[in-house]
Amino acid sequence: MIKVRNLRKSFGGLEVIKGVDFEIKKGEVVVIIGPSGSGKSTFLRCLNRLEEPDGGEIIFEGDSITGKDTDINKLREKIGMVFQLFNLFNNLTVLDNITLALRKVKKMSDAEAKQTAAAMLKRIGLENKAGAFPSQLSGGQKQRVAIVRALAMEPDVMLFDEATSALDPEMVGEVLDFMKELCNEGMTIIAVTHEMGFAKEVATRVIFFDEGKIIEENSPKELFENPQNERTKLFLSKVL
Repeated sequence: MIKVRNLRKSFGGLEVIKGVDFEIKKGEVVVIIGPSGSGKSTFLRCLNRLEEPDGGEIIFEGDSITGKDTDINKLREKIGMVFQLFNLFNNLTVLDNITLALRKVKKMSDAEAKQTAAAMLKRIGLENKAGAFPSQLSGGQKQRVAIVRALAMEPDVMLFDEATSALDPEMVGEVLDFMKELCNEGMTIIAVTHEMGFAKEVATRVIFFDEGKIIEENSPKELFENPQNERTKLFLSKVL
């Protein structure tokens, strides 16, 4: 579904992504772990060109994301993204947050968009919050709304950028449970996370990222129980 070849990204003189090769097949759940500042989130944001790569190539479903003539907005319709800090529109109700892209991008009628949004809110048990504003929700509720807002667009792949790291510990579970549901339904997912339990439980593959490179990748069982690289061993010894 996604192929990355020799991806590079610098900020000023600092090279953050150093020639990364990566691919993911439909239905895979790839979890990216690694220390803070290792380039994980930058890598994820390059996949839908929220960060503009400096070199290399990204192919999504046969189309070049990095091509000069690419209509990136068209491709982004198929790439859902969930951010650390929710990125909901604070001046819009929960319902309007979900229907906005459905109306503007998918060109749905108001009635159709509202029907879709209502079904999504029902799925996460927040149908009674349709008229609320984000400021009236808990962190866990905001993040679940952000996830269904992305899902409503019917993407082919979902990118999660540390979706639980801004949440209070007791709210992490409700978001992870919903992410697990998506994995079980066969959604293709790439998730940057610090939640090792989530990686162990649902990932088809875990990637250890450090200093802008993929240091090691394997099944969760192999990577967590039998890491091959010394840097991976050191990192896991601190977080497990």
